[in-house]
Amino acid sequence: MNKNRAFTLIELLVVIAIIAILAAILFPVFAQAKNAAKKATAISNVKQTSLGVLLYTNDYDDNYPMGSGACWWNPLDGGWALDTEPYIKNLPILRTPDDTLSKAGWQSWLTTHENGINISFAANGLIRWNGSLNENYDLMTMVQNQPETRCGPQNWMGNTIVSTTSVTNPSDTVMLAVRYKSQLTWGPGDFIAGVEWWDWTGHAGLLPDGSRNGNPYVVNGVEHNRSNRDGAVNAGFSGKSVFSFADGSAKALAPSATNPDETNRPELNKWNAKR
Repeated sequence: MNKNRAFTLIELLVVIAIIAILAAILFPVFAQAKNAAKKATAISNVKQTSLGVLLYTNDYDDNYPMGSGACWWNPLDGGWALDTEPYIKNLPILRTPDDTLSKAGWQSWLTTHENGINISFAANGLIRWNGSLNENYDLMTMVQNQPETRCGPQNWMGNTIVSTTSVTNPSDTVMLAVRYKSQLTWGPGDFIAGVEWWDWTGHAGLLPDGSRNGNPYVVNGVEHNRSNRDGAVNAGFSGKSVFSFADGSAKALAPSATNPDETNRPELNKWNAKR
């Protein structure tokens, strides 16, 4: 007589239920571990990129590179990512592991251009109207104080090349952030200016601000499933993003932590290099 017996239906269901419970417990743990690894890589990449920028300043009289040249097209006019290439030399360092490398929202002509290259990081390019001109409170913004350029005179801003010595709080001033929908080679994709003027290009332009209402950010008429408190910064790591600072350090923060209340607590705005 064969004494072996098969599992009963109840026993099989119990085993399946146990496996399902274990999977429900372990899968989120695996996802968190994977996310933590990606965040660590992103911190390393933004730190290495910022160190490349600092190496550039050592060779250029302590001046930061420009965010983007006056005529917007980096291959001809320059920009921070292009100008620091000799010090970085590795395109993947300019990206985060969660970057989808999507070209959605790019200008149509740029999506097929040979120099249309995805990067994740954008420079701190904060500008503000001071009553007579747009003053830079940033590290690397649009260079516009040029009487002669290939696109004509561009002099609607003041001095837009920033010296490292003018930054009052280097360890707490943002240098680079992860841009929501960024690209390398064209104008306002290279920096975050804190204004909405260039949202028509498909790129969010505002700084984070923790005092906003939290509604979805609308870019170029399109509502995105992301909080307007994050501004132009992509919070891809469980609500946090990675930032580098003017002293070369880097860490993960909630975007709103870099500027919790622009109106009532401007001294906490980590984007303002002159505060």
